Amino acid sequence: MLEVKGITVKFGGLTAVKNMDMTVEKGKIHSLIGPNGAGKTTLFNVITRVINPVEGEVYYKGEPLIKLSAEEIISRKISRTFQNLQLFNGMNVYENIYSGYVNNYKKGIFSVLLKKNKNFDSETREKILYVSELLQIKNRLGSYPSQLSYGLLKRVEIARALISDPDLLLFDEPAAGLNHTETSEVEDIFELVNRQGKTILLVEHDMALVMKVSDKITVMSFGEKIAEGTPAEVANDPQVIRVYLGEREDA
Repeated sequence: MLEVKGITVKFGGLTAVKNMDMTVEKGKIHSLIGPNGAGKTTLFNVITRVINPVEGEVYYKGEPLIKLSAEEIISRKISRTFQNLQLFNGMNVYENIYSGYVNNYKKGIFSVLLKKNKNFDSETREKILYVSELLQIKNRLGSYPSQLSYGLLKRVEIARALISDPDLLLFDEPAAGLNHTETSEVEDIFELVNRQGKTILLVEHDMALVMKVSDKITVMSFGEKIAEGTPAEVANDPQVIRVYLGEREDA
């Protein structure tokens, strides 16, 4: 479904991603892991057209993505969450989720905000009620971000990503800052979304979560892919063990 071929990203003299290749299969949960600074979020930003690579191409369903804008990515049924929460503090939960669907209205965002299309508003409301019930936040639609726990805020951001009915979801550290119970709930959400036929590309530092939910794992270090395979294959890869445990080459 998603093919990353030879992607290289540079920031001045720093190479953040180097000659990166990766294939994400349809209907799978594919995790991208590595130490801080490995280039994982940078690669996410290339895929979702936030930044441009100096080399390489990204293909989605056989079509190139690199020349598209970030707005056009949404119309290709790709959606994402962010490493740091990107919610609108002045908008309630209902409105935050609503913002993930306005791209589907072809007459312009201002017409949506002015409520000029009642049919679109009604359609969106049905979708908001559906995803909020799915993520168990239906009773918090009138709440504002400042009134919610961090775990609930994560659910709101996932709901906003889901409302556009994407085929591919990119989750950037969704379990960061969550306690054990909240992380377990995120795991349930992944499996629920995946059972609905969605493909998931996941960046996450919680290795227990990654090993439990992933069909395939790609490991990055210093901008390069160093390993790839099933959770069992990756967990037993000597190079991965050295990166995570700091084992010496002669150990």
